[in-house]
Amino acid sequence: MLSIHVTPRVREVTRRGILSVVSSFFDPLGLVSPFILRGKLLLRELCREGCGWDDPVPSDVADAWKQWMESMLALKIVSVPRCYVEGGLQDKMTVELHHFSDASAVGYGQCSYVRTVDQNGLVNCSLIISKARVAPTKPVTVPRLELTAAVLSVRMSKFLQDELKLQHLQEFYWTDSKVVLGYISNEARRFHVYVANRVQEIRNHTEPSQWRHVTSEENPADLASRGIRAEELVDSALWWHGPAFLSRAVLPEGEGPREVGDEDPEVKSRSAFSFATAVREEFAGIPKRLEYFSSWLRAKRAVATCVLYVRKLHHLVMMKRSAVQSRDVPKTQVGVEELEEAERIILTALQRQELPGEVDRAGRSGQARTVGAGRRTATVPKEMSRLDPVVRDGLICVGGRLRRSGFPESEVHPVIIPNRSHVTYLIVKECHEKVGHAGRGLTLARLRSSGYWVVGGRRSVARLILKCVNCKKLRGHVLNQKMADLPHDRLEPAAPFTYSGVDLFGPFLVQERRSEVKRWGVLFTCMSSRAVHIETANSLSTDSFLNAYRRFVSRRGPVRVLRSDRGTNFVGGKRALEQALDEMDDDRIRRELVKENCDWVIFRMNVPTASHAGGVWERMIRSARAVLGGLVQECHGARLDDELLRTLLCEVEAIVNSRPLTSFNMTPDEPHPISPMTLLTQKCNVVLSPPGAFQRTDVYCRRRWRRVQYLANRFWQRWRSEFLPSLQERRKWATAHENIELDSVVLVVDDNSPRCKWMLGRVTRLHPSDDGFVRRVAVRTKDGTYDRPIQKLVRLLP
Repeated sequence: MLSIHVTPRVREVTRRGILSVVSSFFDPLGLVSPFILRGKLLLRELCREGCGWDDPVPSDVADAWKQWMESMLALKIVSVPRCYVEGGLQDKMTVELHHFSDASAVGYGQCSYVRTVDQNGLVNCSLIISKARVAPTKPVTVPRLELTAAVLSVRMSKFLQDELKLQHLQEFYWTDSKVVLGYISNEARRFHVYVANRVQEIRNHTEPSQWRHVTSEENPADLASRGIRAEELVDSALWWHGPAFLSRAVLPEGEGPREVGDEDPEVKSRSAFSFATAVREEFAGIPKRLEYFSSWLRAKRAVATCVLYVRKLHHLVMMKRSAVQSRDVPKTQVGVEELEEAERIILTALQRQELPGEVDRAGRSGQARTVGAGRRTATVPKEMSRLDPVVRDGLICVGGRLRRSGFPESEVHPVIIPNRSHVTYLIVKECHEKVGHAGRGLTLARLRSSGYWVVGGRRSVARLILKCVNCKKLRGHVLNQKMADLPHDRLEPAAPFTYSGVDLFGPFLVQERRSEVKRWGVLFTCMSSRAVHIETANSLSTDSFLNAYRRFVSRRGPVRVLRSDRGTNFVGGKRALEQALDEMDDDRIRRELVKENCDWVIFRMNVPTASHAGGVWERMIRSARAVLGGLVQECHGARLDDELLRTLLCEVEAIVNSRPLTSFNMTPDEPHPISPMTLLTQKCNVVLSPPGAFQRTDVYCRRRWRRVQYLANRFWQRWRSEFLPSLQERRKWATAHENIELDSVVLVVDDNSPRCKWMLGRVTRLHPSDDGFVRRVAVRTKDGTYDRPIQKLVRLLP
């Protein structure tokens, strides 16, 4: 048990003697603080009357002192158990701390109780600590004293937490002042410094939901704020065990948040603080409003204009109230000063919205330091601890390690801003444009040298560059799509050159008499057997191509489908054929061709500029050029003529057709690899093989045509088992990408022009393939509408 040792000391009834007796009480827990408060009030009365230390006290004070000394003897029977909880703490026991605060015109105080509820619902409540203090000599309003008492409860709470070291401790704060509850739950009003500082301290350590209202009759702190005689204190159950509702199993529900009216004297009027502060408070949602702007300068000018407008309105109101004409006319033009103030307003609102935790920590005592102050010791999140944040002009800035450098303050302490906000996007965009749309490194360096530190700045800059239209024009990649399936032409085991592709290569300089002329090679590729046939063309005209085509058909047989790119000669050739056929009897031509198992010749043009779509014959041209280079070198530099060129091209054709189509694996059964020459040397006049079963014994048959058909069928069997499976794998473009959308703005690639001169276009039509992927689109430009592959487009905007 704890008791108080009471030994009245006999001192002269003077100011010095009274102070000696009152100070002799040793009560660190404040168990009898209401009684001691009455003695302190006598000292305050003597100070107000200006009594000297050894002067006789007034008679009324002497009588009150005598009564206080006689009442002191009642404290001998005070006995408090040292164990707050009878039987000690148990498992699954709820432990709560309840703090009561109150104030009066003479003093203010608080008292704290520990409340426990065990598994059986048994409630125990005991006084644990208390404080009672005399009101200042200088007059202070009661609401301010009530708020000071609430701050005292918060400080005692922190002290108890450090001393008790209890886990999962719940805390409640009680006050009989509804004004104080309104101050604590306030979110919109702005108070004078006295109230604002104390409310901030309360909010830094507690939540508004922890504060509740208690009536004055049930508030034990009322005893600590007014004082009480010792006899009454000893028998006060309210003081030793708290109000009756603490002994119940269920606590009363707290009331909702209270509003503070503008008529409250502690609410700061608009004329009492700067208009920049007013704008910061009224436009708390300013980052949301700035999403309309696409330029950082325009956003700042808009906010600066609002600030000037508010100042002008205030000037007019003040002139109207004072009825005196002021010579100071507010500015109407936005200048550098107004832009800087607008920037501070925007960044302050942004930090309060996007970094509320950091702003709260910065406002706490010891959580962040101002520029030039000592090092802080409190912990902050990992992403912010590396920046060592400081407070500069009300903004959270980087502390860092460069404080002793001679660099500008904006570079040493850049403002911290989040990485995902429209304001951050505008700032990064402005820095990116100032460095001429350079890469991520230069943009990030310019951003930090401009006084901004974006949390995760590399990601923010990379995100902006990825969306920047100018950067896409300068360095954007062309679109791509998963490689399409092979067409039916390449998978059909038909006679050679039934399905063919054609392209031209060259030119070659040949000697004709005393002049040099150009000749071109016309390469026909079989889509299935990969055989080639090369003709010569004297020019790139339509007539020259048609003549080469007729020679090809006359020597290699009928063609069912002929593919090519969008060369002008091929387009002209198709048009000339169609015009010539229009003049003929179509039905008659079809009947005659069907007799020879030949279908109508169809030109299938690839998409313009899509050279990769004709990879079958483009690759053959590369092989032909490689062989042709070696043969030309064997001519010892002699000039070519038409006869020698035709001979060389025939040699090239034979060599290319002799290449193996699969890996060269010689076995006793198949001593030779499969090659196009295997089929070409046994070609018949029909497109498809006649019906019948051909066996190996047909090789030795006297019927020559059966021998040819056996070897041809053998080619197609090996072609199907050895060559066709090698086409199954996609060597590149194996990943599917999102299809380009209709009306997308694109940059049309032109290999013959520099990138800065590529034309802008809009996708007007999509041509999806059978698998649903779009690899060809129609693009409308200033010169017209063209079909282009997506590999020739750079998407700028969806």
